[in-house]
Amino acid sequence: MGLFNYLISIFPPLKRAAYRSWYSNSRPILSDFGSNIYLSDFVNNAIDRVASEVSKIEVKSVVQNGNFVRIENDDITRLFRFKPNPLQTTSDFISSVEWLRRKNGNAFIYPKYDSVKMPDGRTFKKFTAFYPLNPSAVYIGEINGEPWEIRFDFNDGSSYVLPYADLIHLRWRRGTNLTAGGGDDSGQINNYDITRTINALDKVIQGLPKSIEASLQIKGVYSAKTLADASKLTKMITDFETHLHSTSSGIVATDLAGEFTPVNVSPANVPETALNFLKSIIRERYGISAAIISGDYTGDQHSAFYQTVIEDFIVQFEQAATACLFSGREQDVGHRIKCYYSKVNYMATKDKLELANLAKETGIMNLNEINEMFGIQPFEDGDRRLQSLNYVSLKVIDEYQKSKSGASAGGAEGEK
Repeated sequence: MGLFNYLISIFPPLKRAAYRSWYSNSRPILSDFGSNIYLSDFVNNAIDRVASEVSKIEVKSVVQNGNFVRIENDDITRLFRFKPNPLQTTSDFISSVEWLRRKNGNAFIYPKYDSVKMPDGRTFKKFTAFYPLNPSAVYIGEINGEPWEIRFDFNDGSSYVLPYADLIHLRWRRGTNLTAGGGDDSGQINNYDITRTINALDKVIQGLPKSIEASLQIKGVYSAKTLADASKLTKMITDFETHLHSTSSGIVATDLAGEFTPVNVSPANVPETALNFLKSIIRERYGISAAIISGDYTGDQHSAFYQTVIEDFIVQFEQAATACLFSGREQDVGHRIKCYYSKVNYMATKDKLELANLAKETGIMNLNEINEMFGIQPFEDGDRRLQSLNYVSLKVIDEYQKSKSGASAGGAEGEK
């Protein structure tokens, strides 16, 4: 069985239905995925930089009660620990989801599950895999007032209809379309401006080698001072070139009647500001800076990258996955999907030392967690937390103040 057929086999049988209405006047919300802009390394490098960073996120199923968060060791946490599906590791999975979201404006994740019935009649979902989908066209609509459903058309001509609520849907760039991402009002990617920028940048890159090559070929113009036919003129030019090539000192002595006029062809000089401007337009589309692309960034620059790019993915993924994977009742009791991204790893050594000193004083990190910041292996008994005696729990302070207040009141009564 081929890879594509294997992916298709995860869907339930095709549900045939006459749709009363399709969103956006029976036009596919998403069609013609892919564009020539993705032949550009500048675009691919920008998306890859974002996807590579997002792939470092850890996905957990948790129960949140106020400020207390407990990580659950359930099917979701287990699957996202290493392999959400048989074909991808967790890093590959999250990276591919972000690639699809950035390229298509929308990313769809299909959670595969088995319905398990309890002895008391209740049922719950036992998740067995999560798959990112890459259809050729997507339609979202409703049938006879029932909940929204979604139809995927794939490149082999097959179509599958699924409840929209059973899919995790992530969007990138919004227009007035209330359902789909993409950037324009019909839910499709608008590449008009970036295509012009890429074309301009490509012409600059292609023109530079040609300009250099031309500057090395044309040396000058030789004017023969004679009325000769074409064959004789050609022979004169050949003799002149032979004289040029035979000299070793750069000085040519010739008895050919004529005049040689040098032609200076200088290579095109493209200002660095122009090149940086064109590249910055591409980078700004994806919310990254030149320092992030090159990997030569500071802690503050990475913090800005996190807030503008990574945090957006985290918020969307947490909300969409929580709404899809947990029932309303489960959400009410605190079940959530949480994404954890370690920002400590991108701090400068000086900042890490300051954090380690703070952790040692306040007990916010154990010793092994401090070791991990500096790439040091954990050690036995390293799960201990240290705290300075100069810091006291608020509860202890309250009890101390109450006891002092009681002692003072008792002393005053004794004096009376």
